[in-house]
Amino acid sequence: MFYQSRNPTGEYLFDYNGNELFHVDLDTKSVVWTLPGLEDHTGFDPQGALQNINVGKFNLDGMMKNSNYTAATNIPPLVNLYTAKPVVLGEPNILICCIKNIFPPVMNTTWIKNGEKVTGGFTETSYLPSQDNSFRKLLYLAFIPSDQDIYMCEVEHWALDRPTKRIWRNEAPTSPSEAYQNVVCALGLAFGIIGIIAGVVLIIKGMKQSAAQARSRR
Repeated sequence: MFYQSRNPTGEYLFDYNGNELFHVDLDTKSVVWTLPGLEDHTGFDPQGALQNINVGKFNLDGMMKNSNYTAATNIPPLVNLYTAKPVVLGEPNILICCIKNIFPPVMNTTWIKNGEKVTGGFTETSYLPSQDNSFRKLLYLAFIPSDQDIYMCEVEHWALDRPTKRIWRNEAPTSPSEAYQNVVCALGLAFGIIGIIAGVVLIIKGMKQSAAQARSRR
C-alpha cells in the first residue's frame, strides 16, 4: 500500500512472491482480481483498504509538515523490452516492457508501432513494491512478429530529462563472428600440424626399425 500527494494518489494491493493477486480500485471502491478464479476461493472487503488509505493520508500530511514540505528525490526508472517467448515470424507473441527502480510511482508509458501510437491490445500491472522501497511495473503488448514492424516502449518520469525509449525489431540470425571463424581455423590448423608431426614421427620410427632390421641380417 502507498499514498502520495500526486496522481495516482494511492494504491492498495496484495502480492505473493512478487506477483499481484488483487488490488482495490480506489475510484470504484471495488476489488480487482488479477489471478483468475481466486475470488471463488477467498474474499476481501475493500472497506478495509479504504480505511488504510485514509490512515496513510493522515500520516503523510504529518510527515510533510515535519519535513517542511521537502520533496522526495526522484529516481530514474530502468527499462527493458523483450518478448515472452522465442520469436517465430507470423506467430502471436507478447512484448513485455519491464520498468524497475520507479520512484515516485508516477509516470506515463506509451506503446508505439512504426511511429504510430498504439491504442489497444495491451495491459499493465499495478505498481508492484520492491524491497528497496521503489516500485516496478510490467506492460504487455500482444503482437504478431514481422520483419517490417518496429515497436517501441516509451517511458516518461520526473527523474528523466527526456523519455526513455526501448525498441524491438526482428533481428535476422547472425552468422558466426570473424573471431569465431578464426578460432575454428586456428584449431583446424593446430590439429593439422599435430597430425603432420605425428606422421613424421611414425615415418622416422619406421625408418629406424627398418635400418635396425637390415643391420641384424648382415
